[in-house]
Amino acid sequence: MASVSGPAQTAPVPASPLQRGIVKMVLSGCAIIVRGQPRGGPPPERQINLSNIRAGAIARRAAQGQPDTKDIPDEPWAFQAREFLRKKLIGKEVCFTVEIKTAIGREYGMVYLGRDTTGENIAESLVNEGLATVRREGIRGNK
Repeated sequence: MASVSGPAQTAPVPASPLQRGIVKMVLSGCAIIVRGQPRGGPPPERQINLSNIRAGAIARRAAQGQPDTKDIPDEPWAFQAREFLRKKLIGKEVCFTVEIKTAIGREYGMVYLGRDTTGENIAESLVNEGLATVRREGIRGNK
């Protein structure tokens, strides 16, 4: 079966070096904000999405002034997955590799607690706790 490349296709990133940062925020059960070292100003920030897993989506409120939108409730275990990551990662040093970068700039990768890959693999921990599932249909992250 032939594959068709479109603008939303993902491309593997060449062997990404190990990068480090401090977790500033947890957006969901599979997305975090990592900040780098400050150098003459605010530290750079990146959103890293955990690759190869799927955690439930967090609830969203309907947009004000748009009658065709409606509230979307939490998917099962979405809140628990996010809180698990918040307790484990906020303010902690992590290292990560970027495996995939989409055409729109979204980055998917592996995140480890600590300074190197001998630390806890965060995606594996979520799956082991029953808060996320392994993606079978592709290598990307949560959507």
